[in-house]
Amino acid sequence: MNRSIALSAAIWLALNGHALANGHVAEVEQTGLDNRAEQTQSGVMQRSFIAQDGVANSAITDQSGTSSASDQARVEQIGSLNSVEIYQVNGSQPGTADAQVYQAGTSNSVVLEQQAYLGELAGTARIEQDGTSNQLEARQAWVGNQLEAVSSGQDNRVQVEQSGFSTASIQQTGTANQVQLEQVSGGLGGGAAEIEQDGTGNQAFILQISGRYPAADVSLDQVGVANIARVETRDGYSALAYTQRGSGNELDAYMVGQNSNLSGYSEGDYNRVSTSQVGDGNQLDIAQVGDYNRIEASQGFEANEAMISQTGQGHQAFLTQSLGSHTASIVQTGNGNLANVVQQ
Repeated sequence: MNRSIALSAAIWLALNGHALANGHVAEVEQTGLDNRAEQTQSGVMQRSFIAQDGVANSAITDQSGTSSASDQARVEQIGSLNSVEIYQVNGSQPGTADAQVYQAGTSNSVVLEQQAYLGELAGTARIEQDGTSNQLEARQAWVGNQLEAVSSGQDNRVQVEQSGFSTASIQQTGTANQVQLEQVSGGLGGGAAEIEQDGTGNQAFILQISGRYPAADVSLDQVGVANIARVETRDGYSALAYTQRGSGNELDAYMVGQNSNLSGYSEGDYNRVSTSQVGDGNQLDIAQVGDYNRIEASQGFEANEAMISQTGQGHQAFLTQSLGSHTASIVQTGNGNLANVVQQ
C-alpha cells in the first residue's frame, strides 16, 4: 500500500473516532510541489479530509448549512494535475451527506454537489478514478440518492444528476467511454441504474423519470468498441437488462408502464435494436448474434409477449403488438432474412 494512502486512512479513522465529540474537523496533508487545498465548513458535525501526493494537485471542499446529522468529505489524490471539488449543502434540518473521492494518475477531475435547500438530505457518493484525463460531474438533490462510480483507463467521462430516491452504480474500464445518467423523481418513486462499460468509445445515455412509482430499473453492459445505448424509462416497477458485445452496436429503448420487461443481448458488429413498450405487463426477449442485424419492436396496451432471435448477418425483424395479450416468436438464421409481424 502506498505510504500516503496508509497514512491518510489512519487519519480518516482518527477523524471518525473523535469527530462526534469535536464537531467540525478539517485535516490537510500535502506532499510534492504546487499542491493546493481549500476547505470551508459551516454548520453542524461536519468533517473534511484531504491528502495529496504529487505535483499540481488541487482540492476544494465546501460544506455549509445546518444539519441534524453530519456531512463527511474525503479527497485523496496521487499523481499530477488532479482536481476535486465537493460541495455539500444543507439549507434546512435534517440531513446527512457523505462523499469519498480517490484519484490516481494524471489530469483526473471530479465535481460533486449534494444539496437540500429544504427538507431532507441523505446523499452518499463514492468516486474512484484510476488513469489519465478521467472526468466526473455529479449532482444529487433532495433525499435518498446513492451513487458509486469507478473509472479505470483514459478519457472516460461520467455525468450524473439525481433528484431523489435514486441509486446508480457505474463502472468503466478502457478509453474514451461516456456515461450520461439523469434520474428525475417527481415523487417517492426514484429509480435504479447499473452501468458497466469495457472497451473504447462506448456511450450510454440513460434517462429515468419517476413519480408515484419507481422508474424501470436499468442494467446495461457494453463491451467492445463504439457501442451506443439510449434508454428512457418511466414509472412502473419494470426492468430493462441488456448487453452489447462487439463494435458499433446500437440500442434505443423506451419503456413506460408497470411490470414490463426487456431483456436481451447483441453480440457481433453493427447490430441495431429499437424498442418501445407502452403499457403494463409487456415482455420482450431479444437475442442477436452476428453482424448488421436489425430489430424494431413495439408493444402497446398490456400483457404482450415476444421473443426475437437473429443469428447470422443482415436480418431484419419488425414487430408491432398494438393491443393486449398477444404472443409472437421470430427466429431468423442464415443471412438476409426479413420478417414483419403485426398483431392488433
